[in-house]
Amino acid sequence: MLEIKGETQGEILEVTTEGTATQDDLQKFEEALKAKKLQEDSVNILFIFKNIDGNTPKAMLEGWKIIPHLKSIKKSAIVADESFAGLNEKIEKLIPGVEINQYPMEKLEAAREWLREA
Repeated sequence: MLEIKGETQGEILEVTTEGTATQDDLQKFEEALKAKKLQEDSVNILFIFKNIDGNTPKAMLEGWKIIPHLKSIKKSAIVADESFAGLNEKIEKLIPGVEINQYPMEKLEAAREWLREA
C-alpha cells in the first residue's frame, strides 16, 4: 500500500509505503512526482517505510530505478526501521547529487524539519 501527501505546491511530498508495494503503487508515485515536478524545479521527498512485507530495500530501489523523474529530487529523508539501514547510500548511488538523510521512526518530525530547511 502506498499513501501520498503534500501534492500542493510548497508542501513536502510524503510517500508512505506499508505492507507490500505493487506496480500500481510505483505508478502512483511516478504520477505524484511528475505533478510535483511541474509545480517546482526541485522536489523534497519524505519516504516513510512501515511494516514492509515481501519487499526488501533492494527490491524497492530496483522498482524505482525505472522512474526517470528522480533527478528532480533535491533532498530526501527516509524514515524507516532498522531493516532499511544503509538505504540512503544505495539511493545516493542511483541518483547522484541528491542529499539524503535516514531517520528512525521516532524521528519523523526531525526528518520533516530537515526537509523544510533551505
